[in-house]
Amino acid sequence: MWRPLSACLAALALTVSVAPAFAQSSIIDRQPMDLGADQVGVLSQLKQDLLYPQREVNLWFDFGAAYPVGNLQDRNIDPGLLLRFNQTIWRDGSLSLYGSVGTLFGNDSYFNDAQNDIAASAPISTDSLNAYSGVDIQSRYFLMVPATMNGQLAIELGEGMDLALAAGPGVVWTHESMVTSAVNNGVGSVNLGSTTADPLVTGPGGEQGISPYAIRTQSRFNLGWDARAGLGFKVGKGSRPLWVRGTVSGTTYYTNTRPSTNLGFALSFGR
Repeated sequence: MWRPLSACLAALALTVSVAPAFAQSSIIDRQPMDLGADQVGVLSQLKQDLLYPQREVNLWFDFGAAYPVGNLQDRNIDPGLLLRFNQTIWRDGSLSLYGSVGTLFGNDSYFNDAQNDIAASAPISTDSLNAYSGVDIQSRYFLMVPATMNGQLAIELGEGMDLALAAGPGVVWTHESMVTSAVNNGVGSVNLGSTTADPLVTGPGGEQGISPYAIRTQSRFNLGWDARAGLGFKVGKGSRPLWVRGTVSGTTYYTNTRPSTNLGFALSFGR
């Protein structure tokens, strides 16, 4: 009986003494990892990922031009400036959701400057009782502020290049102003009536005076939607490279008459 027991104890002691030697084998003696055919390229990419980890771009700023079409164009709203801020709030792979707030100005400076030139060249009335030159001018202003929530699909086309398609609902606030003014000779001596012995002199004034007499303004707050398509490129390297995306957009809002659309052509900068 002691012989089998002694043999078992000896085998157990041998196993305990030998096992640590095999468990502590050097990593140099192990088989190399399978890195594929281009091992140097894989290691270089691994180094690049460790030094410059991939970072998602969540903030975008758009700068470009707004071009009214359809109903807005029929109302003589001129093309103007487009400014827009975008913030990504959710992302899952190539799908994302972002909020956007923008401002689209109607560039009425040329129209208003031309009207000022008309006022400057208007004839000066020689009638002391009527300073009206017979010329009217107008000044107009248009402002559009869309706030939307867009869903986006970003398709990677290659290293440092992507295609982004987005659309979503929102609300649009617009303000429009049209002021019609009469061109007069300017401020001079004004007689308040026969009860006043002396006329009231209010100052010499200028060559021409502008007297607004018809002011028409309207502000609207309507439901709308926004759609965009853009081609983006990564500019530079490092942990936070700059992305530039050429974007075409269409923002539409609905009134009681018909839809109004403002096209946008912008460069988007993300980092």
